Amino acid sequence: MLVVLGHLSLAVIDRGPDGALRGDNVLALHPGLAWVAMLAPMPVFFAAAGWANATSTPVGSARRLRSLVGVGAAVVAVWSAASMVELLVRGEGDIVADGARIATQPLWFLAAYVPFAACGAWLAGIARRPVLSIGVCLGVLATLDIARFALDAPKAIGWPGFFLAWVVPWLAGAAWRRRHEAGQFDEVRVGLVIAGVATAAAVGLVLAAGYFPSLIDAVEGERSNTTPPTLFTSVASLVQVGLLMVAGGGLDRLARRWRGLLDRAGEAAVGVYVWHLSGLALCAAALAAGLWAPQRFSLGWWLTRPLWFAAVLGVTALLVGLTSKARRGKPPGEGSGSARVWAGLVLTTVGAGIVGLWGPRTVAGAIASVVGFGGGWWLLRPRPSPPPPSPKPEVGAATG
Repeated sequence: MLVVLGHLSLAVIDRGPDGALRGDNVLALHPGLAWVAMLAPMPVFFAAAGWANATSTPVGSARRLRSLVGVGAAVVAVWSAASMVELLVRGEGDIVADGARIATQPLWFLAAYVPFAACGAWLAGIARRPVLSIGVCLGVLATLDIARFALDAPKAIGWPGFFLAWVVPWLAGAAWRRRHEAGQFDEVRVGLVIAGVATAAAVGLVLAAGYFPSLIDAVEGERSNTTPPTLFTSVASLVQVGLLMVAGGGLDRLARRWRGLLDRAGEAAVGVYVWHLSGLALCAAALAAGLWAPQRFSLGWWLTRPLWFAAVLGVTALLVGLTSKARRGKPPGEGSGSARVWAGLVLTTVGAGIVGLWGPRTVAGAIASVVGFGGGWWLLRPRPSPPPPSPKPEVGAATG
């Protein structure tokens, strides 16, 4: 909900004085609001996933990951096909290719989530010493950032930090689960300490080290905390983990009271997440085709915000419904072989990385995205169940 409403709130799509459609981001227009984007909730997702996957293994997680990859494969296949048609007909990418880039970008998280979930039990073992394991990650991230920002090392040297930055909240979530299950863990007190120390560190990094106080890229020329992630990304994630610990008891009580509602919402959550920017892109395409659009921040623009939200969410709901089978489908069969699972995990991780960085905006990008997601989905399929053994005939049944 926070991601979807955040994207809809930050996106500013209107017609300029010349009548041409234009798109921008609220943070780019008002950089002073960047602190708000420090609470972009993806760290909460990774912390919760670290808790939930603390016993998962590659083979054991294959079927669950396959249902997730299947929804992503549907999004990638649809937009890659549309982008390739435009590229082949026009010879260059234009509005469709731009839409494909935007619509598939939410799938970047699978580049980290898939390998982390497959190795959840191993990461939970590392999280037995959270101060040491998280401290090492932060230290390496600091070293990479110093090399990039102080010593002018190439940007590519920071990409190992992608896994280090997002594994920090994952390790925190796994460690939290272990201590909670062991009992005698004061979540509120520990959460307040973590949130307080991490907040002070984040403010220090912004004021003294030149980091931009946002977990999303919206302002050109500012230091990115996502491509690749930085030390600030992990420090901000610990702020969120601390706040989540403080709220944990209250959230548990709400979850017990509204369990049925949350279960139903959870079934639709992944579909809404992966399709919501497709809904946004399609509604923007309708405006580009000639529908009326008020000028940004005018009275008409504000009055039509509820209608705009409803239109995007309505298109998103339609797309979720059309692909719900890919999410819920649980094909019968046994677990997949280990080698095939690893191949599927690697292929999906690479495909998600390609989508996150470039998307299907070129023919090569479209083909690589489809191969990554489609190939990963296919390799993670279970083996067919063997037929039941035939009953043995009774002695003497064949004689008169």
